[in-house]
Amino acid sequence: MATDLTSYPAGDTARSRRRVQIVSVFIFAVIPLTFVANRVLGFQLSGWTWLLILAAAAPLALTEPLDRQAVRLLIPYLAFLLYAVVSLAWTPSLGKGSASVVQLVVPVLAYLLAWGLPDNFEIRRRLRVVCLGGLGIAVLLAAVDSGAVHAPLGVALSPRPMSISVVLLFVVATMDSRSWSYTTLLALVAMAVTIVVGSRLASAVLLVMLLTSPSLRIRWPARLAMAAACVLLISAVSSTPAFRERFFFDENATLRDAVTLSSQLNTAGRRELWPELIKACSPHSMTGLGAGTASKLSVEISGVLDQPHSEYIRSYCDEGWWGTALLWFFFAAAGVRSWAAAFAGGDVRLHAVAGQVVLALLLFSITDNPLLYTAHFMAPMAVLLGLSDRALVVERMWFWRGAYRPYVGASTMGRSP
Repeated sequence: MATDLTSYPAGDTARSRRRVQIVSVFIFAVIPLTFVANRVLGFQLSGWTWLLILAAAAPLALTEPLDRQAVRLLIPYLAFLLYAVVSLAWTPSLGKGSASVVQLVVPVLAYLLAWGLPDNFEIRRRLRVVCLGGLGIAVLLAAVDSGAVHAPLGVALSPRPMSISVVLLFVVATMDSRSWSYTTLLALVAMAVTIVVGSRLASAVLLVMLLTSPSLRIRWPARLAMAAACVLLISAVSSTPAFRERFFFDENATLRDAVTLSSQLNTAGRRELWPELIKACSPHSMTGLGAGTASKLSVEISGVLDQPHSEYIRSYCDEGWWGTALLWFFFAAAGVRSWAAAFAGGDVRLHAVAGQVVLALLLFSITDNPLLYTAHFMAPMAVLLGLSDRALVVERMWFWRGAYRPYVGASTMGRSP
C-alpha cells in the first residue's frame, strides 16, 4: 500500500509541488542519456546529464523549507561531505577532487527533493513507466552495439555504467508489479543486457535483486529454490568456451578459480592495482590523501585504469578511515532502516525497493565506482531513499497517534499472494 503523504511545508504552492514532481521524474527520465559515451563540446553525455540534474534540483531543494527529520538522517553523509571538502586542502589532485565533491552533493539535493513528493499512485506510476522505457532503450542500444550498425550510426556505448543503471531501472520498473512472471521476464531482459555488454557483477546483482524483490510474491523457500536454480545455471554456463574466454586467462579454468581469485581469473587489472593502491595510501590511513587522489594514483600505478574500481578503496585513499566510516555508516544505516521497515509492514514495496538499491550500491562498490555515477545511479537512488525515509517517518507518527493501521497483506516479503 502506498502511504499518501500530502502534508507539505508551510507556504508551499501547487505550482512548486508540480515542479518538485517534474524534476523528480526528470532525474529518472534522463538516465538513458548516460548510456551513450559520445562527447558533446568535449564532455561525455553522462557529465552533462548530472550537471542538468544539479541545475534542476538545486533551486528547488535549497529554497524549500528543510525538514528536520531529513537533515537528521543525512547527518553522517553531510559530515562525510564536509570532511571531503576539508581534504581538498591537502589533495594533490585539486581539480579532480573538487569535481568529485560536487558530484557527491547531487544525491543530497535529490534526497531533500523527495521529501517534498507525495508518495501516491500517480508518482509511482510515472517512475515505473519512465524506468520501463529506460530499460527498453538499454535493450535497443545493447542490440545496436552487438550488431554491425553501431559504427555507421556513430553510437559509442558506455557498457559498465549502463549495466549499473539497468539494475536500478529493473528494480523501479517492477516496484508495484503483482505478477511474478512479469517480474521474472523483466529480470531476464535486464540480464540479457548485462550479459551482452559483458558486465559480470551487474548480472550477479540482478539475480540478487530478483530474489529479494517484493513483487516476486512467493515464499522464501521458493526464492531459495530459484537461487539454487541460478547457481546450477551459472555452473552450466561457466563450462562453455565463450564464458571461459571472457572471464579466465586459461581455457581449463573453472568456477573454483573465480571463488578463490586465482591468477587464472581475469579481473581487468584490479587484482594487480588494489594491493599497490592500499600500500600507497596506508601511510595516511587515518586522514586520507585528499579527495581525487585515488584516481590519480590508479593512473600512475596501472598506466591504464583511471579509477580504483572499488569504492571502498577509493574512500580509504581519499578520506581515510574517518571519512570512510562516516560514508559507509550512512548507507549501511539507510539499508537497515529500509529493510526493517519493509518487514515491519506498512508500505512494504517502497521500503523494499529503497533497501534493494542500497544493497545494489554496496555490492557494486566492491569492484566499481558507483558513487561517481551520479546520473546513472546515485541521484535516482537518493530519490527512492528519500521517499522511503519520509514514508517511514509518517508511518511512525501515525502509529504513535494510534491512527496507523498496517495494510493487511501489504507485506509480500516471503508470503504468497
